[in-house]
Amino acid sequence: MNDLFSHSWLPYIYQYGLGAVIFIIGLFITLRSGSFNLARRIHRLWLIVLVVGFVWFVTLHAAMTLAALGHERIALAGGAGVVLVALVTGVVLGRRTRGRA
Repeated sequence: MNDLFSHSWLPYIYQYGLGAVIFIIGLFITLRSGSFNLARRIHRLWLIVLVVGFVWFVTLHAAMTLAALGHERIALAGGAGVVLVALVTGVVLGRRTRGRA
């Protein structure tokens, strides 16, 4: 069991744990520099896209890891969640950007 954890979940935790720290630091620097202004609607939209995108990749990677470890039902639920988020995000972004050049 320990070998299974150290070869599958430990790299996952390291990758996305460190990635989340770097992602948050990057967002903080961008907000503090003023190049990402949350008073503007389009910037708030992009912040949502960035956060949802990060969570999307974390969930997709977890679902594929679970599937590789033999937990197909849990992986299927995670994969269905990823597909649902992708569809909703596509519909929302499609409605908000329709008519813009």
